[in-house]
Amino acid sequence: MPRPHDTVNLNFSSNLKYTEFSVLVMEYLGNLLQISDERFFQIEIALREVINNAIVHGNRSDPEKRVNVSFSWNSEYLRIRIRDENPEDVDFERLVREAEQKDVLSPSGRGMLLMQSYMDSLSFESTTEGSVITMEKRL
Repeated sequence: MPRPHDTVNLNFSSNLKYTEFSVLVMEYLGNLLQISDERFFQIEIALREVINNAIVHGNRSDPEKRVNVSFSWNSEYLRIRIRDENPEDVDFERLVREAEQKDVLSPSGRGMLLMQSYMDSLSFESTTEGSVITMEKRL
């Protein structure tokens, strides 16, 4: 894909109040990029899921640990990259398989499926410095 034209970075402590702040930034970008309501809804759901997972599961709600959210875009796509500070090796493929086997009415475990179905691409990386999820949506 072509190089992004612009990038906005957020870096915050592991507090769920920053999920809403991130959505507000995405709302501004949605207006700027003229993203349709339907596509914005899909991005918003995926964004909420991945940030909440980074805070609660990745950083275990430890306020000393940080979450980094990066929004990059050009005329063709929007890329959102979320990094937590979970030093453990996360088997994302296993998490996706488990999510696929869960009951749709289950109160948890659907985030991975929502992210996969709403975004055009989704990639996972686990490093000693943290877990990174990158999502892309064509504009």
